[in-house]
Amino acid sequence: MATATVPKLTSIAEQILDLAKGRVEQAEVYAFDTADTPVDFEANRLKALETNESRGVALRVVKDGRVGLATTTRLDELQSLVDTAVELAPFGAEAKFELPSSVTPTAVEVFDPGTEGLGVEEMAELGQEMIDRVLAYDGDILCEAGVRRHLQTTELLNSRGGHASYRKSSYTLIVGGQLIRGQDFLSVWEYESSCAPGLDHRALADAAVRKFDLSKHVEAVTTRRMPVIFTPRGVAFVLLRYLDVALSGRSVLQGSSALSEKRGHDVFDPRLTIVDDSTVSGVPGSAPFDDEGVPTRRLPLIERGVVRNFYYDLQTAGLAGTTSTGNGYRSATSLPSPSTGVLMIEPGEQTFDAMLAGIEEGLLVESTTGSPGNVYSGDFSGNIQGGFKIQHGKLVGRVKNTMVSGNVFTDMKALGGISSDAEWVGGRVMSPYLFFSDLGVSAKTDG
Repeated sequence: MATATVPKLTSIAEQILDLAKGRVEQAEVYAFDTADTPVDFEANRLKALETNESRGVALRVVKDGRVGLATTTRLDELQSLVDTAVELAPFGAEAKFELPSSVTPTAVEVFDPGTEGLGVEEMAELGQEMIDRVLAYDGDILCEAGVRRHLQTTELLNSRGGHASYRKSSYTLIVGGQLIRGQDFLSVWEYESSCAPGLDHRALADAAVRKFDLSKHVEAVTTRRMPVIFTPRGVAFVLLRYLDVALSGRSVLQGSSALSEKRGHDVFDPRLTIVDDSTVSGVPGSAPFDDEGVPTRRLPLIERGVVRNFYYDLQTAGLAGTTSTGNGYRSATSLPSPSTGVLMIEPGEQTFDAMLAGIEEGLLVESTTGSPGNVYSGDFSGNIQGGFKIQHGKLVGRVKNTMVSGNVFTDMKALGGISSDAEWVGGRVMSPYLFFSDLGVSAKTDG
């Protein structure tokens, strides 16, 4: 994807606005141009190596005070796009927003030319080297790996004069696989993502090997309450989904958020601070403005245990009588909605090793499966898919047929600790390890 696509997207957006002029009160064009290059290995062999390009536009209009949306990837049918958006408007929600008349992008770097210049041959070599390192440990592993490059141009233009665009790159490494031994099925995955190349693929493969080695040993767990540590990945995928819902301006408006009346109140552990910050350069989740043209900014959500802010897009902010926080994000085919960009949890003072050393018996949880519990009440439960037993201050093996449960609002009020070690998860979350002194653990015993 070349830089020359930017003017073309602008031209397309201008044509659409011209066609909509006089027919609607407000119009907004969200245009995108993407190129994905996945180099994937499956069952120890190269499976896919190709670049997939896509381009499209979404038109949001306000007609007689109501919102209409139409999307297309057929850029030779722009009149049809406008007609569809106008025709759908009477069935849409009442508009409670005004599109920005100007866009002042936040200074954040999310495009790296090194990613764009990365050749597929080099990507294939990196993937093969990760595969080889894992297979050198155990040739019975059905190894999978991926080296993926994503390039995107985003263009936003509206009828009130707002106009801005930016380019983003992301570079992702994935390595893992499956190991089947009799009735035991073991699946291990490691991954990292950045806007720029240069991630340590060897270190990632070695991390997968260490996890395979530890996971080969299955340890029994008794059903009782015990200390539990969530890894950064566990925090991102198990715990934050509940806080995402509770801190959303939409949930607050609907009255479904458990934190609706808690702004300014002490709700969580006084050491807990969570910030939404899409202004961090080099992170795929960052952006200079959201998908409505509102500049991104650092937004404290929870500060030293106190609920400080909720996050809004233009529509929910209008309904709430406040302003957008720059959290209006969308897919190519949907209306914007309030969503977090980059979540960052402030690290604590205790190292993960020290945290681990203080536990006589407990669990380390990385991922769960099954029903997530109740995202509105904060009750969480799930079968531990990736988790390990802690014995005498050390990780001794993998756990199976084990569930963990708790409540984020009750159990995060007095945490056992927050680690000084923090890790990026998927380019969208920076999290330390969170230690819960006492959570419910249920284990199914054979026979």
